[in-house]
Amino acid sequence: MENEAQAKILRLLDVISVEVAANRSDTSELRDEMRAGFGRVERRLGNLEIRVENVETELRIVQTDLRDFRGEFERRIAPLER
Repeated sequence: MENEAQAKILRLLDVISVEVAANRSDTSELRDEMRAGFGRVERRLGNLEIRVENVETELRIVQTDLRDFRGEFERRIAPLER
C-alpha cells in the first residue's frame, strides 16, 4: 500500500514538473513579447520627444522673427504717426 502511494506521488510530481516546465516556456515567451512591446513604446516616445523638440525650436524661431518684424514695423511706422 505504501509503495502504491509513493508511486502515485511520484507520478503526480512528474505531471507537476511537466506543467511547470511548460509554464516556464509560456512565461518566457510572454516576457519576450513584453520586452519587445516596451522597446517599441520607448522608441516611439523618443521619436515623439524629438518631434516636440523640433516644434519648440521652430516656435522659438517664429517668435524671434515676429519680434524682429514688430520692431522693424514700429521703427518704420512710429515716424509716420507723428
